[in-house]
Amino acid sequence: MTDLAAGARRMTTGTRSTGPIGRFARLALAVALSASVFSLVDQGGVVAFRNPSVPTEVMVWILTVAMVASLAALVGALAAAAGSSSPRRWQLGAVGLFVATGAAAALIGWTTSGGVWGFPLADLVWWFDLLMLLQITVALLIAIVLGTPGCEVGVWPTLAARTRGTASEPGAGLACIVGLHFVDAWEADMRQANAEGNPGRDSQSDQ
Repeated sequence: MTDLAAGARRMTTGTRSTGPIGRFARLALAVALSASVFSLVDQGGVVAFRNPSVPTEVMVWILTVAMVASLAALVGALAAAAGSSSPRRWQLGAVGLFVATGAAAALIGWTTSGGVWGFPLADLVWWFDLLMLLQITVALLIAIVLGTPGCEVGVWPTLAARTRGTASEPGAGLACIVGLHFVDAWEADMRQANAEGNPGRDSQSDQ
C-alpha cells in the first residue's frame, strides 16, 4: 500500500495519460453506474421512490451517502481549480446545503401530508442520486477519451483548464473516493518497470 500511495502522489504531478488498464477500469465503473441509473429510472421513477418502504432499503442510503461524498469531492476539486485557498470550506458548505435542503423537504412533507418520506424529500433524494450518477458516468467516459489520470472528479477541472489554455493536475488523495488514482499509479509503475528492464529496446528499434 505504501508503494501505491507513493505512486498515486507521483500521478498528481505528472501529465501522462492513463493506460489501457486504467481506461478499462473507468469503463467498467461507468457500466456499473449506468446500471444504477437504469434501476432508478426503470422501477417506476420518482413516483415509485415515494413509497414508504423505500427508506427501509439499506442500499438506498448507501447510494445516497456515496453520492453526497462524491458531491463533496466534486465541489472540492472545482474550488481548488478555481484557485480557492480553502476547498474544504466549499465542501462543507455544499454538504451542509444539501442536508439543510433535505431537512426543509422533510419538514414540508410532515406538515402537508403527515409523513416525512414522500414529496418533496423522496423527490429530492431521487433527483440528487440520479444527477450525481449521470455526472460521474459522463466524467468517466470523458476521462476514457482524454486519458485523464487520477480521480473522476478531476475531469471537469481538466476541461476547464484546457479551455483556458492552462495545466491542471489530476485529482488524488482523500478526495478520490473510488481509488482510480491507485490504478493509474500501479499501471504507471508497471510501465516504468518495463521500460527500465528493457533500456536498449528503443535504441535497437532505431538501428
